Amino acid sequence: MMNISSRQRHILEILLREPEGITVGKIAEEVQVSSRTVHRELKELEKLIKRYDLIMEKKAGMGLLIQGKKEKREELKQALFESTPIEYTPAERKTFILCTLLESAEPVKIISLAHDLKVTPATISNDLDQLDEWVKQFHLELIRRRGYGIEISGSEASKRKAISALIFENMEESQLLGLLKENIQNKSLQTMNTASERLLNLIPKEKLVAIENALRHLSDLLPYPLADSAYIGLVIHLSLAMERMAKGEKIAIEPNYLKELEHTPEFQAAKQIVAQMESYFGISFPKDEIGYVTMHLRGAKLRLSQTGVLEDPNAELTAIATNLIHICEDKLGVNLSEDRSLLQDLIAHLEPAIHRMKQNMKIRNPLLDKIKEDYPDLFQVVKQAATMAFPRLKVPDEEIGYLVMHIGSSLERTLRAKKRFRVLIVCSSGIGSSKLLASRLQSAIPDIQVQRNASVFELDDIDDHEYDFIISTIPIPSKNPGDYLIVSPMLTKRDIEKIHSFLKGYTPSSDVKKSQAPPADSLDQLESIHSALGHAIQLMKDFHLLKIENQGMSLEEILFQACETLECLGVISQSEPVVQQLLEREKLGGLGIPDTKLGLFHCRSDHVTRLSLTLYSLSEPFPLKSMDEGTIEIDKILLMLSPASAPKEAIKILSEISALLIEPKTRRILETDDAAIIQQYFTQSLYRFCFEKMDDKEWSG
Repeated sequence: MMNISSRQRHILEILLREPEGITVGKIAEEVQVSSRTVHRELKELEKLIKRYDLIMEKKAGMGLLIQGKKEKREELKQALFESTPIEYTPAERKTFILCTLLESAEPVKIISLAHDLKVTPATISNDLDQLDEWVKQFHLELIRRRGYGIEISGSEASKRKAISALIFENMEESQLLGLLKENIQNKSLQTMNTASERLLNLIPKEKLVAIENALRHLSDLLPYPLADSAYIGLVIHLSLAMERMAKGEKIAIEPNYLKELEHTPEFQAAKQIVAQMESYFGISFPKDEIGYVTMHLRGAKLRLSQTGVLEDPNAELTAIATNLIHICEDKLGVNLSEDRSLLQDLIAHLEPAIHRMKQNMKIRNPLLDKIKEDYPDLFQVVKQAATMAFPRLKVPDEEIGYLVMHIGSSLERTLRAKKRFRVLIVCSSGIGSSKLLASRLQSAIPDIQVQRNASVFELDDIDDHEYDFIISTIPIPSKNPGDYLIVSPMLTKRDIEKIHSFLKGYTPSSDVKKSQAPPADSLDQLESIHSALGHAIQLMKDFHLLKIENQGMSLEEILFQACETLECLGVISQSEPVVQQLLEREKLGGLGIPDTKLGLFHCRSDHVTRLSLTLYSLSEPFPLKSMDEGTIEIDKILLMLSPASAPKEAIKILSEISALLIEPKTRRILETDDAAIIQQYFTQSLYRFCFEKMDDKEWSG
């Protein structure tokens, strides 16, 4: 077991999170200690990571980074994940205390908290003094009586708001996204600190996943899509509602306001959501709970549809947004009225924003401090404009921050020039943050063309051929780290340098042409494309990732086992002659791919019934002659088979698979040992290959 302090654990998490390096100053800023303290802790951590055959290296211009083999880094991550800190930071202590008090239906004794947190009762008392103000902002009261204990008193709605705020303050949005995405295998939880683990007791993971499954058709129930942050909030809200209802805690909404809510489209959507929850979990939601879900939906941030057109346009909102733009124009001396995108973005943002302000609902803006720091003048301009545009409403700084994103994005949009690299931007803070990042990117790096802004939940629906690479503000659990760049939503100088460095070694793909002049032999060309697509589809549907226990086996025995499996699947009519062909091919020249652990075996045979692509994972490394006449240790075999009489389109498809193997990205994908990811990668690659060859006359030659 790894025995380290919470501070050491935090520093180690940061270093593992930043593979390209981070300065001591930035570590100190995040951990909230001095640089001298960080240096002192690093001396202890250097000894620790040596036990995992890792070293801490300092590189000029990059800072500190942990160097070593990938498997050793993962081993260290796992040990860190399983470790228990021997002390708690003040922030962690306060999170534990709030979790305990908000969860408990009875008063809690100070001595009990002190024992659990391994501190003195005086320390707990001091923490409670500091927590009193935090509790009050949710209209709750921290009650402390000698002989009685400590409890948090207030309405159920206020307690739920406090719990939600506590979760969002202590857990990254990417961690919460990780809990909700089924295909990530909990990778985002592996660096979660102890405070976050305690928070998960308030929203059990299995309940979150079950709710997310029950909400798969949420987009069909609403007239607009939800931003990721709003979707996460809804899932957490429903989870808390069930947990609290199970303990007898009930929400109460003012009757007249509840009647108003019943006439909104969101109430009808909330009823259907609740009906699915009742069916899924076998519990009953009272009408007040449905109203509370409605309030959440009405206060959620809207996102434009892919067409950029808002449904059910609201004339009043348009007038308000236009007025806000005109006021900003006058103060900035810049023409913003011609920017149609700005008007649409503001209308999309203002409907839920106005509702939030009217209901005095709190909103969290994680970028607020950074916006104030980087855009102080623009922040003041927009704040004055908002005061004039909304004379009867109190506009909090959090809302001003989001408006600054929209106005700032419009200001920078005029600096755009023609770009070369097609980029997909992934953000989760709403429309404003992604649009602002897009504008900053394109003004800072003229060679970049932002093709589209997307959320993590939209990635599965976007074809890879639409962009060259991804720039994201959050980790993307379903993607390999090498497949995208992570930057700050505000695009720091360090981010720009990182992107420039990436672009120096990157060759952009050519755009897929949407309209092309048909060749003279159009029918033959169409038939060839149809044939190629058919073979590609069949190949991908039949793709398998299989394991072979090869301890003590020869190459011939390994190939026999591989082919016998395919014979059972009907791909091969007789295994023995196919194995002999594969062995003969291996004698002609090495089949191991240099600098990898992969062997590529292939042949065309009368005993093969259809195209086949199968990846075999070996239980033990096996020595194989490589294509550069050396010898490598392989742990995977990619077996490609084709009938002897296969048409040229089929052979071209297999040849494209072979060509992909020289690309570093392909090797990384194969190392995942995830059949779905590998199949998706090959499928997308073949899709691009087929359509990029539409004007290639060799298809029909």
